[in-house]
Amino acid sequence: MSSILRRIFKGKDQQQHQIVIIGLDSAGKTTIVNRLLRSEFIPTTRTLGVNYRTVKYRQIMFSLIDLGGQEIYRNLLWQPSLEKADAIVFVLDSADLRITEASTAFWESMKQNEQAPVLFIANKIDLPGARTFDTIVQDLDLTRATRSSRPVGLFRISAKTGENFYDAFDWLADVVVGSESVFKCKLRVVILIDLDSHKIWTTKYTSLGNEILNEFNKSISETMHDLLKEPAGMEVIIASDLQLVVVKNHPLVVGLIIGYSDSVVRSKLIAERLMNTASASIEIGEFSSQVLTKLVKRQWPLDIYKPKSQD
Repeated sequence: MSSILRRIFKGKDQQQHQIVIIGLDSAGKTTIVNRLLRSEFIPTTRTLGVNYRTVKYRQIMFSLIDLGGQEIYRNLLWQPSLEKADAIVFVLDSADLRITEASTAFWESMKQNEQAPVLFIANKIDLPGARTFDTIVQDLDLTRATRSSRPVGLFRISAKTGENFYDAFDWLADVVVGSESVFKCKLRVVILIDLDSHKIWTTKYTSLGNEILNEFNKSISETMHDLLKEPAGMEVIIASDLQLVVVKNHPLVVGLIIGYSDSVVRSKLIAERLMNTASASIEIGEFSSQVLTKLVKRQWPLDIYKPKSQD
């Protein structure tokens, strides 16, 4: 297809950011590292001592220091590593009964570096005994942490299923590079298609001329013909000063219209998470364009395009 242009995204941030990952043993720290490295769930064993890994996330270099959570390692390794950290990731097993021990470990670690941003992850929310977010905040007094001068992000995730996983690390990526808009993409139009029911839902955040819309409609039809041959895939179409990113994971297809210089990598992540989030509602027939609009606004408010007159 002549109108398709595959683009290589070149990030500007080449600095390695030292990210120290801590938490009690068996909290899922190494599983989180493996998902960052390979984008999939890989069963692990307990970390004995320390693991070092380097990963490029959204073109940002993370130097990961995964520290063992047993008491001996907390006493020997945590303090010297935390003192040099550019950011701290504390991982809690949401179903672990050792909540008091986890709270003590968290607050002791906060004393070792009072400036570094903190990403607090309540992991394993896929387990039946996982605590609610409100319970975790209360049990660990996390409201006090969010009142500090440093950035603190609180996320409930499942490193096993991937639920909310990338939202948490998107937050961390933005914080360590010092910008809340870096590598974002400004969504002009979001289109969701169910190939099984032949239903199409759309939400728009700006008006586009008929010429541009016709070009994109034509491109979508051509792209769909190509993507139908495969269960999953992605294509990027350029028209005028905009891009159409089409991502398929049968039976759902998402089309995102973004700016010419916006991140294709970011838009692909949004499309994949949108399909995962919307699939349950679609299956039971409770999805609509209004639901799509609310979903995008709730999940990706910083990625919605706003004309300059609204800034």
